[in-house]
Amino acid sequence: MKKQIKSAVISCSIFLSAMQALPDTIGLEQVIREACTNSDSVKMMNETVKKSAQSVREQWSAALPKISSSAGAIEKYGSLLSSSSGSSSSSGSSHSENTNYVTQEQVQAAIQNLVSMLTDPQAYTIYSTGISFSQPIYTFGKVATALKVAKQYDKSVKFNYRRNIQNLQLAAFDLFFHTLIADKSAVISEHALARKKELSSFLERNFELGSGNKAQVLSTRADMASQSASLLIAERDVGTARMSLNMLMGRPITDSIELDTIINLGSIRNFDIPDVELAVESACNNRMDLKTLKLMAESNRNGAKIYKAMYLPSIAASGSLGYSKVESDSYNTDWTGSWMLGLGLSWTLFDGFANSAKAAQYVSDANKMDLAYHTLTNLIEIEIRSDIKDCSAADSNYVASQVMFNAAKESYELTNSNFKQGSGQFADLQLSDETLRQAELGLVNAKYRQIRSRAALMIAMGQDIVQLNSEKDNSK
Repeated sequence: MKKQIKSAVISCSIFLSAMQALPDTIGLEQVIREACTNSDSVKMMNETVKKSAQSVREQWSAALPKISSSAGAIEKYGSLLSSSSGSSSSSGSSHSENTNYVTQEQVQAAIQNLVSMLTDPQAYTIYSTGISFSQPIYTFGKVATALKVAKQYDKSVKFNYRRNIQNLQLAAFDLFFHTLIADKSAVISEHALARKKELSSFLERNFELGSGNKAQVLSTRADMASQSASLLIAERDVGTARMSLNMLMGRPITDSIELDTIINLGSIRNFDIPDVELAVESACNNRMDLKTLKLMAESNRNGAKIYKAMYLPSIAASGSLGYSKVESDSYNTDWTGSWMLGLGLSWTLFDGFANSAKAAQYVSDANKMDLAYHTLTNLIEIEIRSDIKDCSAADSNYVASQVMFNAAKESYELTNSNFKQGSGQFADLQLSDETLRQAELGLVNAKYRQIRSRAALMIAMGQDIVQLNSEKDNSK
């Protein structure tokens, strides 16, 4: 029984180890989601969004009261004359308890003693504590406008975040297909090498039987060596592409992954190519970079309003409450309190035109944003028109690539069969083999180009390839 349990445990361990060694199969949608969630680029963009949110809190602080407290103990050496009032009352009270009348000599002696005590240098300690506050009451719109600017900037950062996510989706899309094509290229090179090895064996057998051609044998061996080198290069490209894809997804770069070749993205599958006018209108309404430029222009104009309002007064309330006491070898006071409460008005009458110059700079920046908005609108229209034509060209290219692949495959099979039967030319067989290899790779590239053309058009129109919940959260 113990042996059976031990065998079962060992079998489970071997099975789990084998399962862990299997590569993780991932599709295009998962690649995009992981890239837009775990990549370092997204983490940096998230920090930018957090920073902009804190800038809004920073502007809120200008409308809230400022409260500060202080406490101190200062050791000094010098005259106590500034603190003589408490001692004087104490001395007089003590004297009145010991006698019922005071002579002129006693008064003079007490005064001299008091003056000496207050004016002679000595060491003493001053204790103090207090609390103070200030509260803006009316700033003629400066604080409110600054808060509005901060909110506009924060919103523009979130819009820019969403646009960067869309661009990152397209980058993940491209890298996925780059890896897939590199993998396909390696497989195609491997198949081509296998065909050349088969041909080489066939020619060598014929040559050994006395019916072959030495030149053909040597040429085939050279082709095998060249193809082996091409296969090594293709395998290197696959490794580099996989490591780059792992890095983009936020995974360890040496993770073993297997790409799912079935592309089943509903957003692309159900995407119908629109008319140019509708596509441009959709881009103008949905492109986050356009919205970012518009918000940045508005925030710059509001920034100009803030600097213009600097020539208007500001009214604020302020107050404080404090306590202090003095201790020395010959003189002590009790804790004495003081308070202050009032209104203040500050008004910049002339600053050398600094604020007006700053306002003009912000207006100039806003005008540049407007020009950039107009330029980007034109560029978007050019991009969309080009992408729509690229979709049509990609469809035509895919159909042609399918025809070319089928023809190349049939031609190779026919040429290979004729050559083995002794009626074909060796040069024709080599040419048909290379043509088949190129046709296989061309079909893969054509399929990628067809899907990619639609993905690029979606991004140009301001749409997402894959809808992410994080984008909704950051757009609020």
